[in-house]
Amino acid sequence: SFISHLTYFLFFTVTTLSPEIGTVMYPDHKQITVADLPGLIEGAHANKGRGHKFLKHVERTKQLLFVIDVSGFQLSSHTPFRTAFETIMLLVKELELYKEELQTKSALLAVNKMDLPNAKENFEKLMEQLQKPQNYLHLLPQKMIPEVTVKFGEIIPISAHTGEGSEQLITCLRKIIDQEAEEKIESYQREQLRALHLSKI
Repeated sequence: SFISHLTYFLFFTVTTLSPEIGTVMYPDHKQITVADLPGLIEGAHANKGRGHKFLKHVERTKQLLFVIDVSGFQLSSHTPFRTAFETIMLLVKELELYKEELQTKSALLAVNKMDLPNAKENFEKLMEQLQKPQNYLHLLPQKMIPEVTVKFGEIIPISAHTGEGSEQLITCLRKIIDQEAEEKIESYQREQLRALHLSKI
């Protein structure tokens, strides 16, 4: 899929049948491993819809990319419609209920289907909700509200249909991953200097 060619690690809010692994190749030959996951449904933490099978992939990744529909999502005619904001809160809650430390992983948000009518207005509303979630969380059912709301490193509007935002997303993923690599190197160097200093005392 369009998204699977872009992502380092993907939370999908539509249902594919099984995880797909791939690679993103950059012009300088840097490669990023991709895991394109089926969508997490409500109750995934309790293994509903093979939730544990998919959540185990999340534990092994360094970077999360949430992909949600700007106009909201409904799994089936038997399940409630969820707005984009509700969908994000549900995904975060499923992570929290499965394993709290997953909430500390670095995360990005891609808002898909920006080619649809009213997408711009829906995106602006979502941005307002994410900037001040405390003003909207009380409107949600208690079971949907996570203890800690995710602060996304970047929020990128995209369209899988037209390709809008694809280059920005690719660039953003690379930038964040490079930053994390640099931070690890700096941390290692600090530890080495500290060890050297202690050995001289």
